[in-house]
Amino acid sequence: MASGSISDPQATPAEPHEPLAGGDFRAEIVEIRRESPTIKSFWLDYGDQAFAFLPGQWIDLYARVEDQVSVGGYSIVSDPGVRGRIQLAVKDSKTHAVTHYLHDRARVGDTVGISGGQGGFRYERHMGDRLVLLAGGIGVTPLLSILRHVYATAPDVSATLIYSVSDPQDILFREELDAMSAARENIRCFYTVTQPLNRDWSGFEGRINRVLLDEAGVDCDALYYFCGPPGFVDDMARDLSHGGLSPAQLIYEKWW
Repeated sequence: MASGSISDPQATPAEPHEPLAGGDFRAEIVEIRRESPTIKSFWLDYGDQAFAFLPGQWIDLYARVEDQVSVGGYSIVSDPGVRGRIQLAVKDSKTHAVTHYLHDRARVGDTVGISGGQGGFRYERHMGDRLVLLAGGIGVTPLLSILRHVYATAPDVSATLIYSVSDPQDILFREELDAMSAARENIRCFYTVTQPLNRDWSGFEGRINRVLLDEAGVDCDALYYFCGPPGFVDDMARDLSHGGLSPAQLIYEKWW
């Protein structure tokens, strides 16, 4: 895993008198919502504990799975300005212990352990005021945190999100994204679909490439954040480098 995201499950024996025996903070699941056929969002309440993170970072989440405590890494999608709570958006996986627990067994009121925020994939205001955010599938999650933060706190920062999914039903938080772009001229959101099941789709089709970036009119002097599966990240790094961007402009997170 590069910079963080969903990690391979790790398991440690659970202490009999410890509800979790993992994580620096305890958090309660206070809301679970289905966002797409394969993705659920989870609001975790950590109260007044001294948990902190930067936009784009991730957490380790510890949960009891059968007779063990297992851990998985998940990017935060909420803005750090939301106090006392964080939101995750998690794609189902039958082979990842914690992810499977979250999708199939987690209930409102459950307590989990969390550690973080972690990772060098992050945005801070001093880093720049022009951002291009490139997302492959569920890799949009850390970019959502960055975009929400920019929208809420930095009216002078421009951000362009280009978000690739297999089908339109996979676009997360589309109403919110469209509302942000409608409210601010310097926030723009584009979607491209690689395998549309509904032929009524009239937007961009295909993977993110140089042609699509040109059509979106992206800023060549911006910071480029990109996150998604390894192949997506490798393609973006190659295409952007060949397009003349410097390594200092490229900030990525690769999901295994």
